[in-house]
Amino acid sequence: MAGAQYRLVVRQGPIPGQIFELNRNEISIGRDIANDFVINDAEVSRKHAKLTLEGDRYKIEDLNSTNGTYIDGQRLIGPHVLAIGEIIMFGDNVGVILDGEPARPELTAPSKVDLGMTPVAAIPAPAESIAKPVEPVTPQMSNIPILQQALPEAEVEQVVESGKKPVNTWILAGFGCLLVILVLLIALLVFIDQPWNSGGGLYCVSPFDIIFRSLGYCP
Repeated sequence: MAGAQYRLVVRQGPIPGQIFELNRNEISIGRDIANDFVINDAEVSRKHAKLTLEGDRYKIEDLNSTNGTYIDGQRLIGPHVLAIGEIIMFGDNVGVILDGEPARPELTAPSKVDLGMTPVAAIPAPAESIAKPVEPVTPQMSNIPILQQALPEAEVEQVVESGKKPVNTWILAGFGCLLVILVLLIALLVFIDQPWNSGGGLYCVSPFDIIFRSLGYCP
């Protein structure tokens, strides 16, 4: 084999991980115990397939099996020269992979994804699709209007001119009204008690006569 070393590694089947070294020019595969590589599975025919060494590579043929032989998902309809890394399915239940060290590196098949054995890695999201954090906006005090309570113009002028608190005009008006009412009440009492005869009135009785006699109300 010019230094080439090949083996079949069971990836799916009755004994996963089983390794069968390919060290003969012709190797028979099947369920029958007379085969070189015995696979005890109902999907595998008694004489299922055959490997033949040609130069430094193995060729595989399906021996008219019931459930067929597949190479990387494609059913085998004629002889096929194997390459390192190719997945071989015998029916639907048994899968093996060709492994080893070929005499020439170009005899290695491109790596393929085995969905049944290889976990799917998470794909990172593009940088532009990641939402950037929103920076908080600090309000500037210069942009906030300051509310001021407007004072009446008259009170403002009084405060500016005198520098004192404005005088409540309602108190002055109240005192003025009380004074007017008091004067009217005195005048009414004087009018009611006006001396219409020589005997005088209430104001001519002591001690009020002292004041009202001098005013001419008492005889």
